[in-house]
Amino acid sequence: MFRSNAINWRGFVVLGWLWFVLINELRVEWTVNPQYGYGWAVPFLCAYLIWENATKRRLNNVNSSAEKRRLPSSIVLLLIFLGALFYAPTRLVLEANPGWRLFSWPLALEVAVITLGLLRLTFAEASNLNLQSRFQYRDFVFPICFFLVAVPWPTWLEHNVIQGLTRLDASGSVELLGWFGIPAMAHGNVIEVATGPVGIDEACSGIRSFQATLMISLFLGEFYQLSISRRAALIFAGFSLSFLFNLARMTLLVWVAATKGISAIAAWHDPAGVTILLGCFFGLWGLGMLFKRNGRPTKQPNVAAETTSEQVAPPPIIVAKFRTMLLPLFIWMVLTEIGIESWYRWHEARLPRATEWTVAWPTNSPTFKRGILPAKTMEILRFDEGQSVSWSDAEQMWSAVYLRWNPGRTALHLAENHTPAACLTATGRTLKVISELKWFDLGGTNLSLRLPFAIYEVTDIAKPYYVFYCLWDDRASAQGFKTTGLKFDNRMASVRAGLRNPGQRSLEIALIGPDNADAAEAALREELAKIIQIKN
Repeated sequence: MFRSNAINWRGFVVLGWLWFVLINELRVEWTVNPQYGYGWAVPFLCAYLIWENATKRRLNNVNSSAEKRRLPSSIVLLLIFLGALFYAPTRLVLEANPGWRLFSWPLALEVAVITLGLLRLTFAEASNLNLQSRFQYRDFVFPICFFLVAVPWPTWLEHNVIQGLTRLDASGSVELLGWFGIPAMAHGNVIEVATGPVGIDEACSGIRSFQATLMISLFLGEFYQLSISRRAALIFAGFSLSFLFNLARMTLLVWVAATKGISAIAAWHDPAGVTILLGCFFGLWGLGMLFKRNGRPTKQPNVAAETTSEQVAPPPIIVAKFRTMLLPLFIWMVLTEIGIESWYRWHEARLPRATEWTVAWPTNSPTFKRGILPAKTMEILRFDEGQSVSWSDAEQMWSAVYLRWNPGRTALHLAENHTPAACLTATGRTLKVISELKWFDLGGTNLSLRLPFAIYEVTDIAKPYYVFYCLWDDRASAQGFKTTGLKFDNRMASVRAGLRNPGQRSLEIALIGPDNADAAEAALREELAKIIQIKN
C-alpha cells in the first residue's frame, strides 16, 4: 500500500481473519439461496472498484488523501474499540446459529467499521510521514460499504417483499393473459389455467432480479461517479426494470403452459430467466452511461492547495496509540476465537448420547409408492438424505416427506426452509394451526422416544386434510418445545447451552380421511408406532 509498517503483520492478520469469518458466514446463504447467488461476485466487484477509484484519481491527478473535514482520530479509535468489543458476542451467537440474519448484519457492520477505522488511521500516519501511496483512503470507503449489498435482508422484510411482489406479478400476469383471451386465476403463488396449475417459485417473483439490479445499480453509480440524485434514479430504474421483466417472464411462462401444456415450461424457464437478467443489466448499463454523459463535469480540485492541506497531520500521540493498538486488537481476536471454541467444546462434551431412530416405510403395502422430490427442492434444501412416499388403506390416504441433514453449519439453516407454513402457503393453500406443538410418545419400557409435532389443517379443499410436521435435533438433551421453533428465545437458548449444530431431520406427514383433528391425531399415533424404529 505504501512504504510503512503502519499496518504490520498483525493488522493484516486481523483484517484477513475478519473478512474470512464474514464471507464464511454469508457463503451459506449465497450457496443455498438463489436470491443471493450474486453475493459470490460482490467481493471481486469491491476489489475492482478500489482499483478503479485509485486509477481514476491518478489519471485526474487528484490527491484525495487530503481531506479538509477529517473525522478525529480519537473518534476513529473509539469506533474500532466498539466494533471489536461487539464482535465477540456476535461471533458467539452465530457459532450456534449460522445464517441468522439478525446477527449477520451486526457482524458485517463490525467488520466494515474495524476495516475502515484501521485504514483511516493507516492513511493518516502515511500523511504524517509524507509517504507516497498508490491508494488513498477514499478509494476504499464506498467499496467496503458496497459489500453490505451481499448481506441477506432481514427475514421479515424479505418475506413481505417476496410475497408482495409475487402476488402483484401474479395479478398483473392474469390481467395480461385476459387481454390475450387466455382465462387464468391466481391462487397465492399459483396461477391456474385450463391445462393445470402453474407454480410461481420465488425466483420468478421479482425479488431475485430486484436484489441483483440493486447491486448493479450501486456498482454502476460508483463506477461512473454519478451524483446522489442520479444514483437514486438508477436504483429506481433497476427496480422498475426488474418488475416489468419478471411480469413479462411470468406471463410468457403461463401462456406457454396454457397453449402447449405444463411440461413445456421447462424448455422456456431458464432462457427466460437469463433474458430478464441480461435485459436489466444492459438497460441499467445504458442508463448509467446516459447519466454520465449528461451529468455535470467534475470540477478538478486545486492540487496545490490539497497538497498543502495534506501537511496537517494527526497528533503524534494518536499515531503512537495506533501503532500500539494493533497488538491488543490482535490478542483480543485470538482470545475471542479461543473462548468461543472452548465454550462450545466444553458443553458438547457433556451432552448425553442422542436417541437414534429411523423410518421404516410400509413397503409391503400394495398401495405404497415412492415419489421424486423436485429438483428445485433439492437445490434449495441441500439435504443429505431425502425420501418422498405415499400409501393408503381402506379409509385413509398418507403421504410423507423425510429429510435429514448431517451435522454441519448449514443443517439448521436449511432445515428451517422446509416447513408446511412456508411451503404450503407458497402454493396458495390456507392453513389453520391446530397445535403449535404436541408430543407423541413411542417405544416401550426399555426404549422410548418422544417426537414433537406441529399440527395443521388445510382448510381450502373439500376433504379434511391434516399435516403433521416434526423438526428433530440430533441431540437428546436439545429436544423440547423451545427447540423446534427458530424464534429469538430458542436461538439464544442454544447459545447459553453451548450447542452448535449437531444435525437435523424433519418428518412431514399429510393425512386425508379422518373427519376431525382428534381422529387424525389418533390415526397418526397408530401409524407412527408402525413406521418409527428406535435404535439401541
